[in-house]
Amino acid sequence: MKDLFRLSRYHWLFLFLVMAFCAFATAFLSFQLINIAMANLELIAAHGLMSIVDGGLLQFLSIVTKGLLIVTLYFCFKGMEAELLQRWRRIDR
Repeated sequence: MKDLFRLSRYHWLFLFLVMAFCAFATAFLSFQLINIAMANLELIAAHGLMSIVDGGLLQFLSIVTKGLLIVTLYFCFKGMEAELLQRWRRIDR
């Protein structure tokens, strides 16, 4: 299982494609998250405690979960970016 996370064993094109997917998913989910969070805040502001009981809390937990997924995808993106940059710098030598 440890060998799965060693990025140096993968082909550069595969890393680039996964990095691009992570960047796209991060941007898409971030945009979606902002829209959902604003709608959730408007619902709670308009209806107060009743909206939390009727599903506002569940929606808030969904927002937090999506936020954690976005952070995970961003870290994957940065890890693959660092690996590709390290390989690129090694070529110049």
